[in-house]
Amino acid sequence: MVENIKEIIAEASRELFNSNGYQKVTMRQIADRCGISVGNLTYHYPHKEDLLMLEHDGILNAFLDDVLTNRPDLTGLKGYFTVECAFLYRILNDPPVAALYSDVINVPSLRRRYYEAHHRLYLHFCPEAGEGGDAFVSTVAMSALEYELADEGILTASLRQMENVFRAKLLFEGKNPEDYSSLIHDAVEAGVALAGQMNQAY
Repeated sequence: MVENIKEIIAEASRELFNSNGYQKVTMRQIADRCGISVGNLTYHYPHKEDLLMLEHDGILNAFLDDVLTNRPDLTGLKGYFTVECAFLYRILNDPPVAALYSDVINVPSLRRRYYEAHHRLYLHFCPEAGEGGDAFVSTVAMSALEYELADEGILTASLRQMENVFRAKLLFEGKNPEDYSSLIHDAVEAGVALAGQMNQAY
C-alpha cells in the first residue's frame, strides 16, 4: 500500500514538474493531484526537492540498469567515461529531462546529493578510487563543469568539450590527462553511440 502511494506521488510530481517547471509546483498541487493531504505527502517525502532528486535518481538508475544488462563489456575508467557521456548526452538531448537536470543542479540542497550519486557511479566502475579525497573532489569538479558547459549549450554542440570535462576530472584526481587521451576519445565516441541505443522510456 505504501509503495503504491509513493508511486502515485512520484508519477504526479513528474507530470507537474514536466508541465509547469519545478519552481512553480507546490507541495499542495502535488497532494491535490494525488488526492491526499499535504501531511500525507510530507510523511513520504518531507521536501519538494526530495521528489526532484527522486526523478534524477530514477533516470540515472534506469539508465545504469539498462547499460549493465546490455553492455557487460563496459568496465573500468573507459566504461565509466562511456556511461557518463551517454547519460549526459541522453538527458541534454531530451528537453524535459534537460530541464530536470538544470533544476537539480540549481537547488543548493541537492547539489551534494547529485555529486554523491555520480561519485557512486564512478566507484561502480572504479572502486579502487575510494570514497573521498581527490576522487570525490574530481567528481565534484567534473559535475560542476558539466553543468556550466551544458547550461551554455556547449556540451551537446562539441564532443571535444566533453573530452575536456573528463580530462579535468583526471587532473583534479592528480593524474596526467595526456596519458588517457586515446581512452577518453574512444569513450566519448562510444558514449554518444550508446546514448542513441538506450531505451527512451526514462
